[in-house]
Parts: sequence; structure tokens; C-alpha cells
Amino acid sequence: MSTAKGISRTTIVAILAVIIVVAGLGWYFTLPPPAPKLKDMIIWGTTDSVEKTLDPAQAYDFFGWCIIQQIGGTLVEVRPGSGAGPNDYVPDLATDWSVSADKLTWTFNLRQGVKFEDGTEFNATHVKYSFDRSMGLAIEEGPQVGIDYYSIIDSVEVKGTYQVAFQLKIPFGPFLGVMACQASGIVNPKYAPMDAEVDYVDGDARASHPNDLGRYTLTKWQRVAGKDVEFDLEANPNYWNASGGWPKTKNIIIKMYSDATALRLALEAGDVDVAFRHLTPSDIVSLSGKTDVKVWEGVGAQIQYILFQEKIAPFNDPRARRALAAAVNRTAVCQTVFLGQKQPLYSIIPMGMAGHTEAFKALGDANYTLTRSLLAELGYNESHKLEVDLWYETSGHYPSCADQALVYKASFEASGVITVTLKSADWASYRANRNAEIMPVYIYGWYPDYNDPDDYVFLYWTPWTHQNYNNPAMVALYDQARSTADATQKSTLYSQIETMAVQDCPLVPLWQGKAFAASKPNVGGIVLDVTENFRLWLLYETE
Repeated sequence: MSTAKGISRTTIVAILAVIIVVAGLGWYFTLPPPAPKLKDMIIWGTTDSVEKTLDPAQAYDFFGWCIIQQIGGTLVEVRPGSGAGPNDYVPDLATDWSVSADKLTWTFNLRQGVKFEDGTEFNATHVKYSFDRSMGLAIEEGPQVGIDYYSIIDSVEVKGTYQVAFQLKIPFGPFLGVMACQASGIVNPKYAPMDAEVDYVDGDARASHPNDLGRYTLTKWQRVAGKDVEFDLEANPNYWNASGGWPKTKNIIIKMYSDATALRLALEAGDVDVAFRHLTPSDIVSLSGKTDVKVWEGVGAQIQYILFQEKIAPFNDPRARRALAAAVNRTAVCQTVFLGQKQPLYSIIPMGMAGHTEAFKALGDANYTLTRSLLAELGYNESHKLEVDLWYETSGHYPSCADQALVYKASFEASGVITVTLKSADWASYRANRNAEIMPVYIYGWYPDYNDPDDYVFLYWTPWTHQNYNNPAMVALYDQARSTADATQKSTLYSQIETMAVQDCPLVPLWQGKAFAASKPNVGGIVLDVTENFRLWLLYETE
């Protein structure tokens, strides 16, 4: 007998049996859960700020480069999370490249279909324009002088609509590192006049920089009384790989805080999703024990050192400089100020990098016998102490700088023949004092332009630190090292430079640091690698 619909009872029973079996299998086979929904906005907190400009032709500070990296593009970039080795450079605005047998010609094939904000298609003329402009606008404190583009690049030639060649003056091994750094960013000629730097324009974020082609566009840059308050980044609809899901988060708001305490409190209150630069070491320890905060730790190539103004006696005499170097107690600052989160450094080249030595160990730590002996030669003793003005900055540009200064003061004075007066200034004033060459002894730091010893060794004599040290023999060895492809020879040359540096002591290496960030527990995509770059386009937060 059939049902009213014409389906037999046997068929109905069979259908029900299938349903029961499928339902039963559901206990064993489940569909994957839906992908977590990501928030459209992340708030990123920091104590840092832009030092001068967001123009790649003259920006030469950590935070300025950080913003440029988000809103600009380079021919190549470093693979996130890598060691920035020779095989870790990946395509960005170039799709591939080749180098001639003599290592003097680098040819890049460019990505096609990439659009500037105004719809203009990116091509080889924009690469040439960007490099000709940046090298033409070079200033003493800028990256082209600091990195010494002029000793590396001879010319940039357009070989075709989508092909460009760099003719080098020397066979420079780290050339891809230079191409990946923010000073090599491609600018939009519409916003980048050939003969003028682009500076901050109040109320007009677009007119305040010449960058384009990055994952984000800058929609807000707010300053109050010359201090950065907020940056707003919005996903660039014209980004060439937007279809690949980049950036992960549509909007990033960057808020500046007055100090590390204010930044930590903002994170704990939920006012920011991510905190980076600079939480104090004790904050890192405290936050690591909380369940509602995630602390991120990564390798770092950041270093810090003490500089001497050699125009001011007695620091025109290397004996005075070596005396202070011998009195430094690196272990004390690393353990008491940084709670073991930094490592003592005895070379301008970081540990783990080719060419690193322990050369400054020859002067010792808290080696007061040597300190007293050297200063005695200059007429200083317990009844006639060397008076030192030690300067540090107060804006959070460097971590725990005031606490560091106290330890260095104690180290110097423990010699019995030195008395220290601590002096401080905010970062803008500190730079002005540096340029005016009025600070006898001052704390400074370095984050790499590219990860190669070539980008550290020049710190001994670079003009933009204004310490007025010059050693032609050192520079000659450096030039020889950067133009050779022989790794063993390079290390030998760097070692010779380090030996000279210990004798002349134009600076004192202090410590090498790790990188730390803290976030809400549902934030992901934070990559802290040896480049020291913070790639905001990788950030995401689940709802």
C-alpha cells in the first residue's frame, strides 16, 4: 500500500534509517568550526614618536621608519620572522632580480599593475625618481649619509617600463638590505617635489608625507605643541596584494603615551590592544604573570652605547674616554635596570652577527684600577676628581634611560676619582644639544637600517652623532670590508677596526636588547624579529 504522496512505507523507513546513521556519524565526524571573526580596528599604544619627518629622503628614526613601512613600499622586503640572511629577502614592488658577475649591476623586474593613490601605474621611472630625489636631498642627519648611499650607488637607470638597474661603485654584499630599508621607499612624485623635503602639515595627513603603495594609507597625523598624539591608518584599497588578505586589520589607531607607566595602565584598562616601546622591565615581568595579557618576546639587534664629545676636554684625550669605559658596569645595568632582559655588549657589532668580537673586554667592567691609572696620567685623583656631566633623554625614545643613568653614575663614582652630574632633556632638545655639541658624555642607541655589520661599524665615527671623532685608518678598513665578498676577510677587517676602537674609545658599547610587546590575549600576528620592524599589517584581533 502507498502513502498519499506515492512513497512506499519501505522507502520512508529506509530514509529514516539513513538519517539516523548520518546523525550517528555526527558524533565521530564534525564540520570544522567557522573561522573566528576579526575586529576591524586595533589600537596600538607607544611612548615613541616621529623624530623629524615621514619623508624617506630624510627620516632616520625608529618610529618614523615604522610608519613609513606601513604606508610605503620598497623593491624587496625581509621575510617576517626570519634572520634577515641573504636568502630571506622576498619580492615587494620588484618581482625578481639579478646581479652581474662583477657584483656591480643589480637589475630588478618590477611588479605590473600596481597603482598609486591617484590611479597612476607604478613603473621604473618612479624608482629612478625616488632614488635621485632622496640622494639629492641628503642631509648630515639623514639616512643617505648615515648609510652612505653615495659610496654604494653610482646611478639608477631605467631599462624598460618595468625594469630598472642600479650601477654600484663597489661590489656591495648587503645591497638587498639597503633596498629593503625604509630610506629606499618609493615615493609618489605628486606629493614628493624633487627639490624639497615633505614635512608635517597640521590637519592634512596626506600632504604630510610622500609615501604610497603600502598596505595602509595615513588618514590622520595629530600633533599638539610639536608632540605626536595619534596616527590613524586605513587599509589601502589600491594595495597590490589586497586580495591576498593584507592588511589583516582594516584600521590601526596609534596612540602616544607620556611614559611607560601610562602605557601599561592603558593596556590594563583595555584602552589599547597592543603596547610596544617602551614598557619597563618590571612591567614586562608583572604583565607576564597576568592571564588577561599576553607578553611577546623576540630577538633584537638594538644596542646602546655611551658617546663622548671630543671637543670638550678632557674627552679629546683617549685616556679619559678609556677610563670611563673601564669604569662601566654592564652587568649591573643589565641585571638591575633590565632584570636580565638585556645582555652586556663588548663590541659595536651585535652578538650573533658576523664580525662580532669581545674587544672591549680588554678594558674590563668596573675596572677601577685601570680607571684610576689612566686618570692619574691626566692629573685626576681622589682629591681632584674628574667632573662629568652625563646626559640622558627623558621622552621614552630609549628604554629606562633615567634608571640607566643612575647605574652609570654609581659605576663611575665608585672609582673614587670621578664625580657625576646627571643632566637630561626630552628627545627634541637632546638632539638639539647633540647637534650643538654641548654634551660631554651622553647615552645613545641604535636600531639597524639593515642587518649586517656594515650598518654598525660606522657608528664609531659617523658625523651625525657629532662626537667629532675621525680615524682615516678605521674608515679605510671599513671601506675595504664593505667592498669584499670574502666573509673571512671581512671578519678580519672588522676585528682590526674593533682593536683600534678600544684604543681610541670614541664610544662605549653597553648592551644588546631583546624586543618585547604586550597585548590583549586575543591579539595575534605580532612578529618580533632581528629587523626590529613592527609589521602592523600582520596584526589581528578576534572578537
